[in-house]
Amino acid sequence: MNKRTVSATTRRHFVVRSTRASARLEQRVVPADHVRSTKVEKFVEAQRAKD
Repeated sequence: MNKRTVSATTRRHFVVRSTRASARLEQRVVPADHVRSTKVEKFVEAQRAKD
């Protein structure tokens, strides 16, 4: 199998789609007024900075 370069936008699209599908299968719902904790926000920013 050959390696392929995938853009950050494409990776993000697949992650979002996978996360939504997983939540739907597990019947999980995130409330509209949900706010991430400061620790989680820092983690997410660190992951985005790696791209």
